[in-house]
Amino acid sequence: MTDFNCKVVTAEGVVLERTMTADSVDAVYSILKERKEQLLSVKKKGMSLNLGKFFEQQKKVKPKEMSIFTNQLKVMLRSGIPIIKCLDTLERQASSERFKEVVIDMHKSVIGGQSLSQAMGNHPKVFSNLYIHMVKAGEATGQIDNVLEQLEIFTEIEITTNAKVKSALRYPMIVLSVISVAGYLAVTKIVPAFAQLFSGFGGELPFLTVLLLTISGFLVKYGMYLIGGLAASIYGIKAYIKTPGGAYQWDALKLKIPIMKGIIVTSSMARFSLIMKTLITSGVQIVDALEIAKNTIGNLVYEKEIGEAKQKIIGGISISKALETEHIPDITSNMIAIGEESGSITAMLGTVSDYYMSELKEKLETLTATMEPLITLVLGIFVAFFVATIFVPMFKMAGLASM
Repeated sequence: MTDFNCKVVTAEGVVLERTMTADSVDAVYSILKERKEQLLSVKKKGMSLNLGKFFEQQKKVKPKEMSIFTNQLKVMLRSGIPIIKCLDTLERQASSERFKEVVIDMHKSVIGGQSLSQAMGNHPKVFSNLYIHMVKAGEATGQIDNVLEQLEIFTEIEITTNAKVKSALRYPMIVLSVISVAGYLAVTKIVPAFAQLFSGFGGELPFLTVLLLTISGFLVKYGMYLIGGLAASIYGIKAYIKTPGGAYQWDALKLKIPIMKGIIVTSSMARFSLIMKTLITSGVQIVDALEIAKNTIGNLVYEKEIGEAKQKIIGGISISKALETEHIPDITSNMIAIGEESGSITAMLGTVSDYYMSELKEKLETLTATMEPLITLVLGIFVAFFVATIFVPMFKMAGLASM
């Protein structure tokens, strides 16, 4: 629990300063909300280390924090509150030092004459290209609150998808890590002891036992070199993936891995169709909407294909024909073609988005359901291998020795 120095406005309109004890700033807000009091300012009681503040400012803004910010800004704008007043309120409500500094700077920029989208553009590491361009489109059409609502949907989709993928992979990663460590310790520490036992019995050993003993001898002798080489390889691969060519190859590889491919294609198409629908509805030209979409879809292969489709459209080809590429499913281009023929392309993009969102939910549920039995199978094979190679020959030889 932490003590906070707060300045509040009571339900009777009286401004008071008080100290409140709570787990976080969010908890302070919740307590005051229940009391029907308004928080004017809040600050942790006591001194804080500058080093801690520095590390706090280096942290990335979490998607959940962006979702809360977007929702609060949307609600205040719909209530008719001026943007400067909105930012003044939001900077006091920021739950992290990093985001608070961003909102303070945006507040100053807007007071200085910049638009909201320009102020956001000063912080590209916090606000994505999509976020900035959609806010800009909302400013131009006077629909910024509707745009923020769509951005809130995007953020929630990202949060939900990432949470489900992490949840599905958490258990397998833990089990595989335990198996790897246990297997290495067993092969390098336990198996050599059994090797001396087997040599004392004499006789011919099964092939799997001989293979395990060979692997054990190799790891005992060269295990540290192997671990060092593996660590160096992982570091090298990560460094290569950060290069333009490596990043493209990695994104292309992800589209070839069976389980990963389905999730990436489905999520990318859901994101693409929803972005296009929102931008076009907000008054953005199709060519400009494609440029924004390709830079925010999150996969360099799709970025390349959508960029090529944009050039084809500029050359006079229809949207549906231009989107007939290797990694864009036929259902996407076919439904867009129907929208072009009927003159309701935005409605059809919404239908495409709903379809892929439903598909994405199903695929994520399937991923979660598939992982547990798969890991159980791997664990069973691991145990069976050690039983077959160590204990069965040991019991067999012990039986022969007693005869």
